[in-house]
Amino acid sequence: MVKFCLQCKNAFWGGQYCPICKGEVLLLDAALPENQKYLTELNIDVRPKYYARSSMLLTCFGFIMALPLGAFVFLRGMASSGNVGLWSAIGIATVVVISWGSWYLSHKLFDKQMDKVENIKELQLD
Repeated sequence: MVKFCLQCKNAFWGGQYCPICKGEVLLLDAALPENQKYLTELNIDVRPKYYARSSMLLTCFGFIMALPLGAFVFLRGMASSGNVGLWSAIGIATVVVISWGSWYLSHKLFDKQMDKVENIKELQLD
């Protein structure tokens, strides 16, 4: 959950008090309706964090699913013909293509989403 500090105008992933400001300055939850009015005053834009997270999830899903699918292709091919070299190459190619494809698609998705973000505010990419 994204929280922000009205004093230093920074956003943080959780916590109760601002780690930058001196004293115990409470962080406000960005999702609560009563705090929505403060979002226009902030000098930050947290959308890149959400866009990066969705791209990372897509990439992670692609990498996780590539290996079982490649193993399935290899085992299925071995069961039908027994040509180890051919089906090893096809299985490895399947893993590489799916992994690279998920990374490429997530990169394109992130770039497309970031086109909507204005450069007026300071982007938080940490």
